[in-house]
Amino acid sequence: MVELTAAHWVYAFFIVAVLVTMTLRRETPLVCLVASLVLAWVVTGSFVKAVQAVFNSMTVAFSELLGIIAIISIIVAMAKMLEETGLAEMMFRPVQKMLVSPEIAFWVMGVVIMLVAWVIWPSPAIALVGALLLPAAIKAGLSPINAAMAISMFGYGCALTTDFIIQGAPGITAKTAGVPIDAVMWKSLPMLAVWAAIALPLSFRSVRRDIKANAGKPIEWAPFEASAEALKEREKWTAARPGFKKIALPAIAILFALDVVGMLVFKLRGGDATALLGGTVGIVMVFVALGGYGREGFEKLTEHTRAGFMFGIRIFAPVLLIAAFFFMGSPGTAKAIFGEGAKGLLFDLGQALANTVPLSAIPVAVIQAVVGGITGLDGSGFSGLPLVGTLAQALGGPTNLDVATLGALGQFFAVAVGGGTIIPWALIPAAAITGTDPVEIAGRNLWPAMAGFAGVIIVAIFLL
Repeated sequence: MVELTAAHWVYAFFIVAVLVTMTLRRETPLVCLVASLVLAWVVTGSFVKAVQAVFNSMTVAFSELLGIIAIISIIVAMAKMLEETGLAEMMFRPVQKMLVSPEIAFWVMGVVIMLVAWVIWPSPAIALVGALLLPAAIKAGLSPINAAMAISMFGYGCALTTDFIIQGAPGITAKTAGVPIDAVMWKSLPMLAVWAAIALPLSFRSVRRDIKANAGKPIEWAPFEASAEALKEREKWTAARPGFKKIALPAIAILFALDVVGMLVFKLRGGDATALLGGTVGIVMVFVALGGYGREGFEKLTEHTRAGFMFGIRIFAPVLLIAAFFFMGSPGTAKAIFGEGAKGLLFDLGQALANTVPLSAIPVAVIQAVVGGITGLDGSGFSGLPLVGTLAQALGGPTNLDVATLGALGQFFAVAVGGGTIIPWALIPAAAITGTDPVEIAGRNLWPAMAGFAGVIIVAIFLL
């Protein structure tokens, strides 16, 4: 029987406090900082050591997540360089020709958004692909609201929930759950397949009704880049020479194809795969800087790298403070913060819960899904990942249920809800690029997404 100490109860109390804060749609880093200080004080018995532990927990969190922050930052920098030099526009020109009807435009635009989002993350993918494909989709007869549905359901519901290539989401989940990244990603695959098989056809049925209702009617749409600021900014862009574009696109495609081959041949997973991808992105940036910008390349590479890391830090700064608290209760990272004698508070709490209340696959899966969805209410999707990862470890270990499956389940719900499918304040990027109302997008996505969520829970129960 696990003996619960004051530290266990303090940790449990602040987990509930974090959940309540998220439910109220308030930011949680403040709560997590207070929680870290109080918990460290109870654990160490010294206020001075507690203050030091707060900072140590931040450095441990930063160390654990640095690779994820770096890869996302440099990929965003590369994407901006490709957009600015005109390479991206040339890359998507063949896709534009495929948008011949509103039905085809929905699926093609959605799939392209999903693929690009896997490679460069949804936020920059929406800005990049939306800017290049949306005018052609509108011309084909797809309404802006239907385009926004495709962007959100494919870009966030499919791509960001799994994040197979950059591995930002599964990286955080896996670290806090104490399992390998590839285990979380493999468990995410059947969840993605079921959600997509249910939610996407239902979403398309709604789109088909719109297409029939609006047949023959002109589509009202104001281009999102009509602002003077946007046009002035674009005038500063330096387009690459046509000769370089013809060489650059095949070369970039070959480099990334070699990455995929290398990952398969050498069985690279997790951090090793991320390192290969990140190094290739760096090579591409140098290639584009020198060939696309010429003498301006030295300054342009620095400029876009700085912008990319500002994007990464803006996304992950609050996550670091949240993760710092949850790492205090995870067995591996707790030792790095408090020393070798540190306890795994979360595992103990999970063991005590399992001993008190008989837990089986169904209630555990429902609890994890609900908690994941609640953490997504803040609108980011990522701030809840440290919680769902540690909760997977706490619930899965004592009950002998698969921790990776629980982590993947919580991650899917946290990101799908908060990343941008059914929460209006998370749908602002899709709304902004299409000129539509985020509340309307959320309403249109709600029932298809919820039906898909039910399927995900059922799959997770069988995987457990």
